Amino acid sequence: MSKPAPTVHRHLAAIFSADVAGYARLMNVDEVGTLRLLGSHRDVTDRLIAQHGGRIANTAGDSILAERCALGIQERIAAVNGEVPEERRVSFRIGVHVGEALVRNGDLFGDAVNVAARMQGLAPPGSVCLSGAAYEYGRTALPLDFEDIGAQRVKNIEAPIRAYLARPSGQPLSRALPPVHRRMETHLARRFHALCHAAMTEVTGPEDLEPMEVAVIASVHDAPGIDQDRLAERMGIDLATARRMVRRLERRGFVERSAKPVGGRSRAFGVTPAGDEILQRLRPAIRAAQDRVMAPLPDRERETLIDLLARVIKVTDIKARGGD
Repeated sequence: MSKPAPTVHRHLAAIFSADVAGYARLMNVDEVGTLRLLGSHRDVTDRLIAQHGGRIANTAGDSILAERCALGIQERIAAVNGEVPEERRVSFRIGVHVGEALVRNGDLFGDAVNVAARMQGLAPPGSVCLSGAAYEYGRTALPLDFEDIGAQRVKNIEAPIRAYLARPSGQPLSRALPPVHRRMETHLARRFHALCHAAMTEVTGPEDLEPMEVAVIASVHDAPGIDQDRLAERMGIDLATARRMVRRLERRGFVERSAKPVGGRSRAFGVTPAGDEILQRLRPAIRAAQDRVMAPLPDRERETLIDLLARVIKVTDIKARGGD
């Protein structure tokens, strides 16, 4: 029996088409870093699309087709790019059109989609190009200066389309770090810890785990047979905190104690099959979360930061133990 043909619906939609400017060049220079930064930008675009009541209809590689909020995306991407070296910046061209779209299986088709894509091709990096139809909707609702670039002939569209350019306001979306804080390592460390903790909590929270508890599982997995004293030292936490976390992880079935003390020490720990399973399952998401936080840094600077942090921690640990 043949499958029924997919139902096609028509509705009026505000559509934007976005594309990464200079994508091939960026990938050629730094493929991993570009994908990491693009993923960070996608977090911004996806969140704003949802906030504006839109949805992602089609994606293909570095392209996004969705509805509304183009300028909000450009403003936030510009703010992020302000902290990224110019040669690594990932910028979008965005085109917007309002017209009748065909919807089939959640994807958008038709001339309206094609017009949005052609407007995107006219937009300079970091800006938004609106068709005349989109301009008529937006000119009274948005407090912006639009640049009329006239009627444009574009590929596969018979009649010329009047087009308008709009750019982000240029106003900073967040305040710069005041000098009194920017030069204080302790302040920067606190802010950085908050960013990392929030990113990790997004991954571990749905499993009812704290980021530190996942780190405990990883540390025990890395050193099977470890005791509580050594675990606390490895993690840089006090013994009472280590005991509390281990007890909770035992109750969850993620770590287990040996039947008897080893060599006169306190009881040793190992990771259970359930603990190993959740660790392996969460690791890719944890790496991705770390990449999003570190996306503004190229790999070389990221490694430098890791080395510097490790050096400070190591020297502090030596001092705490009374070493030279």
